[in-house]
Amino acid sequence: MAVEPISFKKLLKKTDDIYEAVLVSSKRAKQILQDRVVKQMINDNEELVDDEGIFAEPVVRENIDFDKEGKVTSIALDEFLDGKIDWKKSDDSID
Repeated sequence: MAVEPISFKKLLKKTDDIYEAVLVSSKRAKQILQDRVVKQMINDNEELVDDEGIFAEPVVRENIDFDKEGKVTSIALDEFLDGKIDWKKSDDSID
């Protein structure tokens, strides 16, 4: 599954700054990826936790197959273009 090209015009409809669009989308993609990793680790290690919530054995992280789900960059860009991501600009400027 490849990432499809997106027109700059579509991105500029949401914001006037293309770098802002890239930054917001990339931060959202990182959030999606982190959520997937945490969810996978919880699912893989559920049976290793004893009654007190302590790991009975050392946690061994195996390879995670991310190909079964959509690519995080595609999901983040779709959310950005659909207006599902809210963000606020900082008033601080870099000079």
